[in-house]
Amino acid sequence: MHIYFGTVARAAPVSEGGSLFKLDWETKSIIREVPNVPVEPSLYHDPNARGNVRGCRGIRIVGEQVIAADYHTLNFFDRDLNLQRKMTHGLMVGLHETHVSGASIWVTSTTLDAALKYRLEDGELEASYWPREMPEFQRELDLEPLAIDKTVDNRLNYLEQSTFRGPSHLHLNAVCEFRGEVYALFHSRCVVANLSKGTIVIQDEKLKHAHNLIMEEPGVVYINDTHRTVVRQYDLASGQQIRAIDIKKMRGIKSLLIKSAAHAIREMGVSFFGSKRKATAKPLYLRGLAIHGDYIFAGFSPATIVCIDKSSGQLVGYYFHSTDMRVCIHGLTCG
Repeated sequence: MHIYFGTVARAAPVSEGGSLFKLDWETKSIIREVPNVPVEPSLYHDPNARGNVRGCRGIRIVGEQVIAADYHTLNFFDRDLNLQRKMTHGLMVGLHETHVSGASIWVTSTTLDAALKYRLEDGELEASYWPREMPEFQRELDLEPLAIDKTVDNRLNYLEQSTFRGPSHLHLNAVCEFRGEVYALFHSRCVVANLSKGTIVIQDEKLKHAHNLIMEEPGVVYINDTHRTVVRQYDLASGQQIRAIDIKKMRGIKSLLIKSAAHAIREMGVSFFGSKRKATAKPLYLRGLAIHGDYIFAGFSPATIVCIDKSSGQLVGYYFHSTDMRVCIHGLTCG
């Protein structure tokens, strides 16, 4: 089995901000690495060192193609990671997770708090949800619309956080289509919402800063609790948590953190203990989630992938990619 995953290198120059990798899971060996950098248009002047435009985001496999997102573009590769084509649009701003639905792909334009559906063949925008403009969510979550001209190219317009961050920002960073309805994660409001119906289906304070959203029958929802390093499982019908898989307690994690801290102290010296390190080098930051058969794959920083038995919740394997806390997993899929 192959794992395709993406990294974000916090505080790195944008040109070195992350890559897409093909990993042979059985041998734990990297087959190929391809830098994943937003270049058309270039964003080398990004003012935010923490992450922002850096890195390889949502990854999906469609037939013999691997689709990997950067900040504003979907990059189409063959399975050997040879670039075939690109797809971008003026509303693709701060892409995070993606979801394939038939011949189309949903993307999260996280900066703009939008879920957008594009035709894979030609990049035609087929549908969109703007929850900050939906009366149901405005009432329930006390939201105001983002001031935006949707007819222009917005890809360079929102690099400064002050241009989009505010009390109504949802940080919509994951989307999925399940049973013909579209769902999204609003991590700043700790909710999973049904965009098709304008309703909130899960609300849990532990979803603050969460990433990833996977749904499967019989109505089971998987979400990464990013700051606590816990994969949470919910029942869609009731919105209640079924199980919490705590990765921090798994074997090998403590020794990895010791190695990572030693690496950082050697490289950063006394600055390791400052506030800047805490913002740009955060250990056990959980992001990247995939389900393959009976297994859950999850990624965290320093760049590590764990394989968990879906039935028992027990660790069955792991891959340590880096001991640098600044190197995080972002996109992750299996195939």
